Amino acid sequence: MRPADAPVVRSALILCGGGARGAMEAGFYQAITELDLAFDLIVGTSVGALNGACIAAGMTPGELTAIWRHIRRHDVVAWNWPALWRGGGPMTLDPLRRLLHATLPVTRFEDLKIPLVVVTTDLQAGTPVYWQDEGDLIDPVIASMSLPGVFPPVVIHGRPHVDGGVTNNVPFAPALERGARELLLTLCTCCPPTIRPLRSPVAILLRSFLISLETKYLCEFNHHQRQGIAIRMVEPRLDRDIGLLDFSHGEALIRSAYEQTLAALAKPVKDTLTTMAAAIKCSK
Repeated sequence: MRPADAPVVRSALILCGGGARGAMEAGFYQAITELDLAFDLIVGTSVGALNGACIAAGMTPGELTAIWRHIRRHDVVAWNWPALWRGGGPMTLDPLRRLLHATLPVTRFEDLKIPLVVVTTDLQAGTPVYWQDEGDLIDPVIASMSLPGVFPPVVIHGRPHVDGGVTNNVPFAPALERGARELLLTLCTCCPPTIRPLRSPVAILLRSFLISLETKYLCEFNHHQRQGIAIRMVEPRLDRDIGLLDFSHGEALIRSAYEQTLAALAKPVKDTLTTMAAAIKCSK
């Protein structure tokens, strides 16, 4: 529920999961800034929580795109084989944790310049948890990106939390609870057919996770559109299949999302929504 003293939100920026494809959100942010599309709230899950924290902390589009242009896999993840014997995952996000502490201007919710909601999944309860308003920012962001089976859960207040995308990858609900009537978002989990062989267990897990996220999103999109919510969405089309942990295509992803966002959202709202509805219908 929306806190009684929280201001009503007019427009919210929704940032979904997608791993390394999160670079597209940096291009999207650059484009909507140039188009002067304002927002009062940011809601982020998985890599969207990472980008949301950067934007809410006051990073400019140029600063965020610079991070994504230069970031590489070793800046985000590392192998962590001993954790397997403790019930964790084969990889750790400790490098990303260090990067956030070194890069973010602030590391607490109450110090952010724009209100932010970070989505995690309570592994024991099986429900989404929305972190906001006050408290440490880093642990919820890391937890929101902790894909089960790949990264170990993050224990917060005595409870294990994993990737927010498991329960809510495109988190409309927190924005709507605060009164938002317009949502701005770009999709990073677009999952077109692939001809690339999936040989490793991790590749199969990640591909299956993407398929699940996209199917769930389409259901939620159609539901909220019928409720009269203005959803200004861009789904950048990619000319290559980029894996969730492949950080070598940042520049191309930023450029693709930037150019396609300018083309899509420079139109009046009515025309944008009509185009979006047609795109969603064709994707089924």
